[in-house]
Amino acid sequence: MKAITFKKAVSYFALASVFTMAGCQKEDALENKEAGLSSSEKALAAESGKAIEGQYIVTFKSDENPEGTIQTMMADDQITSSNVGSKFEGAVKGFSGKLSKTQVEALRKNPNVASIEQDRIITLGTTGTPVAQPAQSIPWGVARVGYGDGTGKTVWVIDSGIDPNHPDLNVDQTRSKSFILGVTSWVDVYGHGTTVAGVIGAKNNTIGVVGVAANATLVSLRVFDDYGRGSTSNAIKAVNHVAAYAKAGDVVNMSLGGGISTTLDNAVKAAAAKGILFAIASGNSAVDASNTSPARVNATGVYTVSSMNSAGAFSSFSNYGSPVDVAAPGESITTTTIGGGYVSSRGTSIAAPHVAGLLALRGNSMGRAGFVTGDKDSTPDAIVSK
Repeated sequence: MKAITFKKAVSYFALASVFTMAGCQKEDALENKEAGLSSSEKALAAESGKAIEGQYIVTFKSDENPEGTIQTMMADDQITSSNVGSKFEGAVKGFSGKLSKTQVEALRKNPNVASIEQDRIITLGTTGTPVAQPAQSIPWGVARVGYGDGTGKTVWVIDSGIDPNHPDLNVDQTRSKSFILGVTSWVDVYGHGTTVAGVIGAKNNTIGVVGVAANATLVSLRVFDDYGRGSTSNAIKAVNHVAAYAKAGDVVNMSLGGGISTTLDNAVKAAAAKGILFAIASGNSAVDASNTSPARVNATGVYTVSSMNSAGAFSSFSNYGSPVDVAAPGESITTTTIGGGYVSSRGTSIAAPHVAGLLALRGNSMGRAGFVTGDKDSTPDAIVSK
């Protein structure tokens, strides 16, 4: 929570619908190199953060009616229906779509327009190394931060989806939803979201692993496609949805991120202002998180998370800097994956759900237990605990 952290004093239709959250990729460019990814996986990672040519995110002033404003723009010949891909309704109002340079310049002069920014690709990395299903065990990271009964707690997972048939997960199929244009299925095909879900809320039963908030209700908000690609605009739609339908005290996990997007940042801030709590991965590029959205968001109830290993040392791949609020386990974590299986995974994508689980259990009262060693910004991140 950026208002009470130990560190912060002040301080992403096909490709068009793609949302690549590079900063939070499970294992991004730096990790991917170490993990020995295939050439196709490396190519995917290299796309992260790139502009989607000709696609923009247009936001309206807070008092504007999105549908009415869009209709007025059409009547004034500034845009046509074919320019509008997705509409933003809620805390952030506007649309994303294909625009010519002439249209962009015309919209910049429109008094109803608050901002225009380039939409960008975001991609996920690999989803971990398969492991044999354990007779129920508690992953070291979960044991390190603490765990408890999450029954009745809701965590919204903005990611590649969740496997609804995994026996170790409690997925709310009614509230789950896809934000990929033309795709209605919220089911995880890529695998990333299911690994995140297991860390948050794997059941305390007789199989597999135990999550931090065991048996918590998990809501799948899918923004990545079958190949681990997504767009900033789809992430904005998902956060808008949370702001509209989640209740105060609910938790959102965003193990994703890319270049700077003020619109995405603002969407997170608006949801957090309603008492909704956020756990956000700082990113895996070993750089300052200040240039990554939504990791750079500084707001009450929003926690940006760095990664550490089992010895409490800062992970070499983890992003760092003033945006980071807390550290959590992010290396060699056994968790759930698609098809009912289990993997060993790493990354700030895995660190953040530890915090999401604790937020579900304790809210802003989650504890701290020491500090990481080797933090790259020389201000050690506090380690979360129950």
